[in-house]
Amino acid sequence: MKHILSPEKEIYLKKGFLFFISTTVILFTQFFAYLYNSYLTTSIDWIGWLYYTLSASGHAFLFTLIPFFTLYLPSVLFTRFYKTALTILFSFYLLLNLLAYLNGIIFRLYKFHINGFVTDMVFGANAGQIFVFNPALVYKSIGVVLAFFIIGLILLWISKTYYRKIHLKNAIFICIFFISGIVTSHIGHAYAAVAGKSSIENAALSLPQFYPLTANRLLLKLGVVKKEDLYTDNSEKNKHNVVNYPLHSLETDDHISRKNIIFLLVDSWNPRTLTPETCPNMYRFSRKSENYLRHLSSSNGTRGGIFGWFFGISPIYWKYFEIAGIQPVFIERLLQLDYDIRILASASLVNPPFYRVVFGNVKNLRTETPGSTPFERDNRITKDFLAYLDQREQDTIAHSPFFAFLFYDLPHAIDLPQGYPRRFQPAWEYADYMQLGNETDPTPFFNLYRNCTWHTDSLIGCILQKLETRGLLENSIVIISGDHSQEFNENKKNFWGHNGNFSDAQIHVPLLYYYPGVTPGQITHQTTHYDIIPTLMHTWLGVNNPYSDYSMGQLLSDSLRPPFHITGSFDNHAVITDSVIYEKKTAGRLIITDRQLNKYEGRSDARVLQEAIRFKNRFLKDK
Repeated sequence: MKHILSPEKEIYLKKGFLFFISTTVILFTQFFAYLYNSYLTTSIDWIGWLYYTLSASGHAFLFTLIPFFTLYLPSVLFTRFYKTALTILFSFYLLLNLLAYLNGIIFRLYKFHINGFVTDMVFGANAGQIFVFNPALVYKSIGVVLAFFIIGLILLWISKTYYRKIHLKNAIFICIFFISGIVTSHIGHAYAAVAGKSSIENAALSLPQFYPLTANRLLLKLGVVKKEDLYTDNSEKNKHNVVNYPLHSLETDDHISRKNIIFLLVDSWNPRTLTPETCPNMYRFSRKSENYLRHLSSSNGTRGGIFGWFFGISPIYWKYFEIAGIQPVFIERLLQLDYDIRILASASLVNPPFYRVVFGNVKNLRTETPGSTPFERDNRITKDFLAYLDQREQDTIAHSPFFAFLFYDLPHAIDLPQGYPRRFQPAWEYADYMQLGNETDPTPFFNLYRNCTWHTDSLIGCILQKLETRGLLENSIVIISGDHSQEFNENKKNFWGHNGNFSDAQIHVPLLYYYPGVTPGQITHQTTHYDIIPTLMHTWLGVNNPYSDYSMGQLLSDSLRPPFHITGSFDNHAVITDSVIYEKKTAGRLIITDRQLNKYEGRSDARVLQEAIRFKNRFLKDK
């Protein structure tokens, strides 16, 4: 090396290499903490821990290798900007560790890693309307940045002080060690995937952007396991299927008495707040409505919850429908019947693109609501709808029925303005997510959420009062619910928020259904978001097709139900029975728990799973 490189180049190569390996160790430590702090630890045996240690080391090596190999090495070998190259490498490694730290928080709270969807929500259009950051949380984040900056400086000092100890032989040995971890992680996972070694498969879930090798066909051919012992969800093998929705053209009767239809949806609505204390207005309204006590969402997130609500089918179809531009038959039927449509959403309809996927054919659609905070925008959509109701008394549109969709965001943001009364105490001033852990007392956080929900209830109360005083309830259908729920560690598995699991804590929402002539009461059989559209289409919109032509649901009043409920998203969904949750992860593996996320000791019911797969696939055309 001395005969090829100048002494100065050799010195900076050694400094950079030592800095690269030191940063790899820090990143590995963060990756190791992912599993150590996760709910997966109870399902990992010593083989799983050994596998994860090797995998995490190799994975960290890959992350740090990319900037070292693509930026630092060329700069040192082909230029003389050594210090600049080292500064750039320092900046990249600082950013990498900060992202790893942020990812660790997300994984600990929500049990998934930063991915394309998350980054789109954070950095995409209207991101400020989705994530609300309190100033105190910003100050804490600045402290974290400073801490990692100091750690980086220490590593830089180590590399400048001890670079002389680096020689070609030990550098090669170090690289071989990490590369062995990479190779072992993929070979080990390929075997675990086909042999059902859950400890290894569970461990692999803790690594971000980790796509381990699977070779089921090859290993089956080699006889590692028998084909009949391998359960494979064939529905995910061919993603080029096109959608057949509805299955048959709608058969309709236009000689119907058209009613106004009003959807009042609360983002992230925990059913524990539907009480006289927290939601007095909606609670009073529940006493004059059908109150469904076991209503489940189509997803644990907004995108899937809204999709399932309006389409009546699982959000696993989102990508298919988005690409094809297929609209909900419910919206199409409203347009056919000349309904005046008012869509008033607090958060943007652009991200996620509801404006295109759900409301693509609605004319004069308002995709943005004025206001700098969810609090202001929730107030605004209420004010605008009340003004719309006043306008109808003086306008010719009063002779046509209307459909209104109001989507409130404050319980999702959990962010009240300073000085706003905190009715329920003790309560946090803001949502301090960095404090959350499995041993955290949820009461002050939940009370902050209750205070937000109380304000939302006051706004919805204004609408209900207006509908009643104007006599509109005599000719209107009102449905109040949520897109999904919001968990406050109800299962004691350190889950907070949503998008983390498919237990009732994240998919059970209230449902109030009012219509002219309703017999009020509490309904105890299970219902789902998929039941909303068939109930309205069949009962009020003159559609005579079987529900199965355009929905995965049935009438809300039907108590006889399938033995499962399908919920989730395109990439990650679950089949839920009375006692079991079968969750299919993105990579295709199956996690089985009870309804409280405890390890399920029984055997999986292949019949139910196969029936569920056929059920969810019936809107996909055959080749």
